[in-house]
Amino acid sequence: MDAGQLLARRAITALLLALGAAACSTADYSKPVNDFAAATGNAKSALTDLNAEVTAAYRVYLDKSIAKGDLLLTHESNDCEVESDRCRLIVLDKNGENAGDYPPEPPLTRMTLLMGEIDGYAANLKALLEDNTAQQVEADVNAALGSIQHLATTVSELQTPPGAAPADIPQFATPVGEGVNWVLGQYIERVKFKGLQRATAEAKPVIRRAADLFDIASSVAAAPRVEMANEVAAAQDAAQTSRDRTGNDAYAKAAAKFDALLAEGPPEMFQRMAAAHDALAESLQGEHMSLATVNARIQDFAAQAEQLAKILRDLRALAAQQ
Repeated sequence: MDAGQLLARRAITALLLALGAAACSTADYSKPVNDFAAATGNAKSALTDLNAEVTAAYRVYLDKSIAKGDLLLTHESNDCEVESDRCRLIVLDKNGENAGDYPPEPPLTRMTLLMGEIDGYAANLKALLEDNTAQQVEADVNAALGSIQHLATTVSELQTPPGAAPADIPQFATPVGEGVNWVLGQYIERVKFKGLQRATAEAKPVIRRAADLFDIASSVAAAPRVEMANEVAAAQDAAQTSRDRTGNDAYAKAAAKFDALLAEGPPEMFQRMAAAHDALAESLQGEHMSLATVNARIQDFAAQAEQLAKILRDLRALAAQQ
């Protein structure tokens, strides 16, 4: 072996050692990232179902109120005429005040949009862990950053008063050249880790602000509350009439289901989502957040999403029986 070959071999060995020592493994983050992505998908589905449930229940309330004469169904003044630009129906209360559109607009449409963007961001995090080239990682990191950019804009628009347009999030670029792609996969691993760090750091404050906006979900969940309160009242009447174990169990089950919605409703779910993402981002940044804590918070969020989904499934089953 001549001096040139020896020098080249030593350089390659030094490069391998340097990359091996400097690289941080994404393997430890595979489970939390995948679990977070699955939980955001379940949360999106639960919020979509809640939006449909609330809208349908409010429509029933409006129809009953119109039938009883408590509300009047009409159209907007100057609408629905030959020269009109629009034809929109509204309901008026007994004082002639506008009580809203008919049929009612789904109240959580923009909230589901926010959740959809968070779900898309999480899916991109999951995808980059499965990438095999630096170009794929770069594309998925930038897709995640694009989701966060859209989310930041939506959050700003929903704030009261609306906030200023968020600054553009710079694109992610591979940290070193493609020339070392072949070095035992260490370069790809380094790009993945840097991509996870960058995406979660940019997302952390935006997801926190989005979670705070989700608190309004509690105010539009009145329709499911009415249905569940009625179920509890009916179970109470039945238990007091039967005075047996079966009636008592049905009463307790109805009360427990309603209690779950009151104590563990949408706002709590989204606050746990933000706490889970905070932990993930802080751990990736080396801020003394253990992976055990990351996993625990993600599991809390996942359980919360499943709990809300179960409550809504129970509501639909109840409605089908009536």
